[in-house]
Amino acid sequence: MSPAPTRSLFKRTLAVFVGAALAVWLALMVNEVYYIKVVQARNGQAWNRVWAEHVLLQFRQGAGTAHLAELERLRADEWHQMGYEPPTILLQVLRDGALVHEFASPDLARRKPPDPAQTASDADWLYVELALPEQRLRVRRWQEVPGDWHFGLQGLTYYSRPLFLSLPVLALTAWLVLRLGFRPLRRVGQQIAARTPANLKPLSASPYVELAPLVDAVNALLARLRDHQDGQRDFLLNAAHGLKTPLAVIQANADTLASDDAGRREAARQRLADGVRQAGHMVHQVLSLARSEADPQTLDRRDVDLVDLLRDRIVLAADLAQRRGIEVELLAPEACVLPLHRETMGSLIDNLLDNAVKYSPSGSRVVVELRADDDAVRIAVTDQGPGIPAALRAKVFERFYRPPDQDVPGSGLGLTIVERAAAQHAADVVLGDGFDGRGLRVELRLSRTGKA
Repeated sequence: MSPAPTRSLFKRTLAVFVGAALAVWLALMVNEVYYIKVVQARNGQAWNRVWAEHVLLQFRQGAGTAHLAELERLRADEWHQMGYEPPTILLQVLRDGALVHEFASPDLARRKPPDPAQTASDADWLYVELALPEQRLRVRRWQEVPGDWHFGLQGLTYYSRPLFLSLPVLALTAWLVLRLGFRPLRRVGQQIAARTPANLKPLSASPYVELAPLVDAVNALLARLRDHQDGQRDFLLNAAHGLKTPLAVIQANADTLASDDAGRREAARQRLADGVRQAGHMVHQVLSLARSEADPQTLDRRDVDLVDLLRDRIVLAADLAQRRGIEVELLAPEACVLPLHRETMGSLIDNLLDNAVKYSPSGSRVVVELRADDDAVRIAVTDQGPGIPAALRAKVFERFYRPPDQDVPGSGLGLTIVERAAAQHAADVVLGDGFDGRGLRVELRLSRTGKA
């Protein structure tokens, strides 16, 4: 049983949504800080200089200090009309170093006053100083650094209030949207969970673009499972059919062994031995077929000298070849190493040799060739038997199929095992004519990598 899941896509998506809202808020705060610290400070200094130049203009026009207070009130009214509180300022006019006029905003007392010795702007005050040499005048003007309240408790409350008021609403909205959005996915999961192992019908198509790939993938998997089940059922039925004949022979002759007639006992013993041999061969072929249908990705591939493997399998087939008077000839280089699954490739070669020897007439020969090119290795087994008509060469790869008019006993699985084992090694199997248009030539083409 798999462990209970500890992660939640729903919670993760909700957290991402809330995190994105916080990230946007922080980005706006960074932009606001930049605007206050840089843009507003630059603009404030520009206005500070403009109003200081207005004062100098008054003196150039001979108005003196008569209208300076009125000028500052106009400045304050302008700020009010724009919807802002006027900044706190301090204005001083000096002649020959002596103070001749001073104006301060009413709220100056609530702030730390500027340093009279100040000659440049600092963290609290923007400062500008202008001179009118012909009248021996100097105008000094201080204006508060704009936006300092933004970085205090009042500013924090101002900026955080929208976040704390909107975040619960956004989170609740996201929760509802995600609950509704994940509902079709939960329905798909419930449909799958409600299925019995025997119910492999495809799921209903999803109308949602996001879910369609998942439903299609599940349906494709169900289709592969149906094909696998059908294949397994056919395999069992065919295997049972293939074992029925030798088992019937064994059963029919087992009782005859108790007969008093020595001739009948000997004939029954021979038939019983043939039945056991056929049953054993069938079981061996069925196991080889099951191994040849394994997933190629699960095979343990190792470097194998294909020439040595061919020699070993020819030695195993030598007993049957000698009894039938058939010469088996190997044409191959000294060595040919490929990454292969040795057992599967050995089963493939055994079936090629077994078929070639069984179907070849007595006194003929079977030639096994191995040719290695730069990109591929070719193995060919050629016999002098009856061959296979071109019209039947595709059908003989089917399980338990045997061409008509065959008098040589067999399971009908040999070429099926060859084809499946070849597919596990990304190899092609081609059937052709043997020597001088007679017999059968089976050629196997392997890639140099040996990978599927």
